[in-house]
Amino acid sequence: MFKKGGTMNIYFKVIGVLICVVFTLNISVFAQKGLGDSNGIARSGELPTIVMLDGTLDHIKTGPCEHTTGRAVIGTHLFIDTEESDELFNVHLGAAYALESFVANLEIGQKVEIQAFQTDGMKPLEFIAKEVTTDSRTLQLRDENLRPFWAGDRNLRDGRPFRRGYRW
Repeated sequence: MFKKGGTMNIYFKVIGVLICVVFTLNISVFAQKGLGDSNGIARSGELPTIVMLDGTLDHIKTGPCEHTTGRAVIGTHLFIDTEESDELFNVHLGAAYALESFVANLEIGQKVEIQAFQTDGMKPLEFIAKEVTTDSRTLQLRDENLRPFWAGDRNLRDGRPFRRGYRW
């Protein structure tokens, strides 16, 4: 029916190569960005140690976050000057859209107390905030399982999720 070395053999080889290429690209498309596992720390079952960081707000950075494990690509980081280190602590707060009003009220030079944790693969001065206190006001960002309060906001309105509310 088919001749050896005929056009059908070439056809099958081309299809085979295309399947391999699509499979390889598919893996990289669904690969998780950043340091975390695909499920994030809240679903890992092992919670890291919470540490307290006290210092002064040096600057705020909002932009693409290379360490995210969630759907929000734009994150907000606080850079904190402490007595513990000559270098600044980089504290990831979370999804920028969920923290806009909180960040808008922060001032450079302001004293901050942060409950934070680290995950495997983070650099020594990189942390993720669980709770931030400024001027006797506390913003709880993550629950007791370290799940962000904005996680699961799937009901979009005008391209923006409904907020579940801050835990002041």
